[in-house]
Amino acid sequence: MIVCVAVVGHQNNPLYLQSFTEADDALKLHHIVHCSLDVIEERVNNPKKSGSTLNETFLGLLYPTENYKVYGYLTNTKVKFIMVMTDLDVKDADIRSDLALDDWTFDSELRWTSSCMSTGGL
Repeated sequence: MIVCVAVVGHQNNPLYLQSFTEADDALKLHHIVHCSLDVIEERVNNPKKSGSTLNETFLGLLYPTENYKVYGYLTNTKVKFIMVMTDLDVKDADIRSDLALDDWTFDSELRWTSSCMSTGGL
C-alpha cells in the first residue's frame, strides 16, 4: 500500500508531499523522503556504480527500511517522484507501471491521484 508520495524539484525543493497514514507517522515519512534524495543524487552522479543508465528515469528501489520500501522516478527535468510503500514483496515491474506519469493527475487543489490508488491497486 502507498503510504506517502512526494514530488521534489530539481533543486531538491519540495513541491508536493502527501502521507496517507496517521499524523504520528507523517514526520517519519517526511524524513524517509528527505533521506531518499541523497540516494537519488548518488545514483545520478555515479550511474556505473548503481547499474542504471543516464536514460533510465525509473530509479527502482532506492532503499528499504524495516517497515517501508522507497521507490524513485527522475524526470528529464530532474524533478523527482518518490513513493513510500508498506508492501515489502512488491516487484519493481509493478512499481514501474504505477509510477508511469500518464496515470497521475492533479485536481484543482493540487491533490494527486492515480488509477492504482483509486482502484485499490498497490
